[in-house]
Amino acid sequence: MNAQPAKGGAGAYSWGAATSVTNYAPVGTTYQSVQSGGVVQQPSVVAAPAQNYRYSATSFPAIGGQVVQQPPVTYAAPPVTYAAAPPVTYAAAPAPVSYAAAPVAYAAAPATNTYAAAAAGSYPTSSIKVSAPVTITQSFEAAPPAAAVYAAAPPAVYAAAPPAPAPWRVKLGAEMPNFFCETTHGDFNFHDFLDSNPDCPWTVFFSHPKDYTPVCTTEIGRCEVLTGEFQQRGVKLIGVSCDPVEEHLGWSRDILYREQISKPEGEEFLSFPIIADSSKEIVVQLGMLDPDEIDAVGLPLPARALILIGPDRKVKLSILYPATTGRNFDEILRTIDSVQLTAGQGLATPVDWRQGDRCIVAPSVTTDDAKQRFANFAIEELPSGKQYLRSVDCPQL
Repeated sequence: MNAQPAKGGAGAYSWGAATSVTNYAPVGTTYQSVQSGGVVQQPSVVAAPAQNYRYSATSFPAIGGQVVQQPPVTYAAPPVTYAAAPPVTYAAAPAPVSYAAAPVAYAAAPATNTYAAAAAGSYPTSSIKVSAPVTITQSFEAAPPAAAVYAAAPPAVYAAAPPAPAPWRVKLGAEMPNFFCETTHGDFNFHDFLDSNPDCPWTVFFSHPKDYTPVCTTEIGRCEVLTGEFQQRGVKLIGVSCDPVEEHLGWSRDILYREQISKPEGEEFLSFPIIADSSKEIVVQLGMLDPDEIDAVGLPLPARALILIGPDRKVKLSILYPATTGRNFDEILRTIDSVQLTAGQGLATPVDWRQGDRCIVAPSVTTDDAKQRFANFAIEELPSGKQYLRSVDCPQL
């Protein structure tokens, strides 16, 4: 609504100037619609303005003119801008899985049936007259695909794991184990050494508690002196001691000096190898420890073990001495002679036997056979009258 007092004086109004009646009229005043100068409108009630002003009677006369109600003003809302939503990416759906249809087997359709034409003539009403050959073909609907049937998988059967091998023990007829050897004559596998010399297919393998010890020094020296005797019998030697190779080589010079054996400079080592077994792995594996002899760190020392190994790598003789008792190598040579002489001959050697002494005929050999095979067969007479003590001359090897 527009109403403005004229500047010319009291009581004069100028219509059309921009102002609001609500700034001058009392709050809550109702205006009737007018017909002059405007469109008939509904009665209008002045709403409470933001600030209420009351006209003064001395400044403004009472409003007596027409009040024109202007149409409502519409304010456009400011545009709202929304950020573009980020693109949404969807993972590709998995490719459809196609399953080949199971083959369907159908029984062969019966052969086509052909019927001959009926003969001319009259037929009852209930019968069928066929005037020409008729072919009847049977049709079959396809059978539904058969459901796949799978045989149940047989239960899994697992073989029991083989039992762990028993630890190796020295016994007659047992094959010697193979192990890596670091020695004063180079490194090799034990089986390779056993097969290394066709002229000496037999092997004497002996252990020592430790280098630079008195009893071992005398034993190793005796072996060096008897090397030729062993070779005459086709036997090679190899020792083992629980010290490194460098210690073995230094100790060897002491042994050669004590036995008054001179060798060229740079070749001051023994005629046979000595295995370095600092970890004692080999002597433990072969059961060569002496529980009564303890070293400085509280571990048992190797005993004085000796094994005679045949050309087939099997144990033919085993002698075990305590660490405090030196071996008798004359006895070792005697036993080697006996073992080699009697192997497969049907003979045995009596007590204190030495090479060249008479031999005993084994019980498995008959008297007649013994007389034919050996010289100077004799039977010793005994009170029992049993002829079991039979002897012959020692065969020449």
